[in-house]
Amino acid sequence: MKWIKVNSTQSNEAFELWSEDQKLALIEFSKNTQMARMDSNAGRRIFFFEKKGMLTHRAIIKNEYGIHMGKVEEERPGSGKGHLELDGKRYHYQFSQTDHAELKLFEDENQRELLTCNFNAFHTGFIKIRSLFDTKIPNLVLALCWYLVQPHAAARAGAVN
Repeated sequence: MKWIKVNSTQSNEAFELWSEDQKLALIEFSKNTQMARMDSNAGRRIFFFEKKGMLTHRAIIKNEYGIHMGKVEEERPGSGKGHLELDGKRYHYQFSQTDHAELKLFEDENQRELLTCNFNAFHTGFIKIRSLFDTKIPNLVLALCWYLVQPHAAARAGAVN
């Protein structure tokens, strides 16, 4: 899977989620608010994202009704490792800034790899990302995980839950 940046204007930033040659979802972030619209085969949704924390960076996702759905936390700024919680399940992630800016997601209990997602949209050659929280990556990871827990979406993406 991979996220591709498809559009960026003064007010919006859009990304598409691809699995091989199939577009799975489109998410459009408003630069003026903390809102995103997602359109996929799992339906259309509106999400709200918040960044919190001074010492521990966190990104929180809420649904269109303002109900807390999950969060991403980084172990230390710039470590590329952390935890994600969504719908009461806990996962571990590792982000590698090698050639492909790749994120791997693991089950927290038995460390079984669930997916690998490419973030080439954020990889700019020799420039390294100081923290994932300086980008939209935490928001995209939360949206991706929400997408994968949807029964019909997970089957299309070939995801393992």
